[in-house]
Amino acid sequence: MSQITFDAELDPYEKKDGTHTIQIRITQLRKKRRISSGVSVLKAHWNPEKKEIRKADPLYRQKNATVKAKILELEQEYLKSSLRRQPVTATGLVRKLKKEVLGDSFLQYADRRIEIHSSPATRKAQRSVIAKLREYRRQEDLLFSEIDYEFLEAYQRHLKRLGNSTNTIHANFKTIKALYNHAVKSGNFEPERISPFARFSVKKEKSKRAKLTEAQIEALARLEIRPDINEFHARNIFLFSFYTQGMRTADVLQLTWGQVDKDRLTYTARKTGKARSIKLIPKAAEILNYYRLSYQKPTDYVFRFLKGKNRKHFTEDQWLGVISAANALINKHLTALAVKIGVPSISMHVARHSFADIARRKTGNVYLVSEALDHSSVSVTENYFASAKREENDGFSDTVYGVDD
Repeated sequence: MSQITFDAELDPYEKKDGTHTIQIRITQLRKKRRISSGVSVLKAHWNPEKKEIRKADPLYRQKNATVKAKILELEQEYLKSSLRRQPVTATGLVRKLKKEVLGDSFLQYADRRIEIHSSPATRKAQRSVIAKLREYRRQEDLLFSEIDYEFLEAYQRHLKRLGNSTNTIHANFKTIKALYNHAVKSGNFEPERISPFARFSVKKEKSKRAKLTEAQIEALARLEIRPDINEFHARNIFLFSFYTQGMRTADVLQLTWGQVDKDRLTYTARKTGKARSIKLIPKAAEILNYYRLSYQKPTDYVFRFLKGKNRKHFTEDQWLGVISAANALINKHLTALAVKIGVPSISMHVARHSFADIARRKTGNVYLVSEALDHSSVSVTENYFASAKREENDGFSDTVYGVDD
């Protein structure tokens, strides 16, 4: 086992309050590792020859004792491992002391933070990001203090090697940054230096959204499909989403007859919590009429994909799984229909993209549609449609779908 030495030294970086952190330098085979002692002093109060804090610092006794205690702790850990003939490295000692001095595991904090998030979809997405990060660490912990610029660069290279797209990498780092920043703002972690995210950034590419033209939408609508098979119902729910201004999949799947009032849909968008009132154009009404029965209850779903499923019997996360499974089933049949009309692919989200593109082209209002319905800001879209007067939105709908008064 190679010899390890321990020394105190002053970090050259000056913090906002003018002080410098006293670091503990751990040297093994000429390789050095450094860790904060948790003590900071003014540069003038540090004696580099004696490696201690001068008496000019009012708390010099306590601070010197703290630094010496941390060094002693490392020496004792090193001695224990040596006596047990267990391998010990400078990196391992740094990891141990970092956890004791600076505490906190980023991964454990992330787990706790994710579980209290109100959105099950967000919880699912963030869990995936942290699981990927945990796999990269090979199940070892990741401390806040270990997240620096070099770590972020290395993790970015790792994600690229895995074949993640630019936008997927961007989304991963966006989640990690948000969790890190929340820990700092809430006082769970205090970085010694400027946040590594202040200098580190990940590019995001403009996504190429799959969409159908009006002619392709019409081809899908005219497609001869045997009634009451899954392909038939998948086609109907896709077209209904398109005819209702790109209604989101989760909303259209959970649409009940109680939300249908003659020529209008009135519902609350689950993603944004905003109330929406949409005029039913004749083509959308025609689809509804197919499913309308005399004995329906207001709580019955319009479309069959959630038939027999009672929201009250599921947790939020379980219900998200139910919605995801229904969406996957619909997309499976839409993929088969895409072949029949000669397009590369169709999914439920394509209905939203298609509406956005056709609406932008027909109205010429880039702000209202291109920014609105997403594709740079979904919130602008939701705000517009939620706040617009009913007549304005109806007129917009008539223009897009070519409905005559």
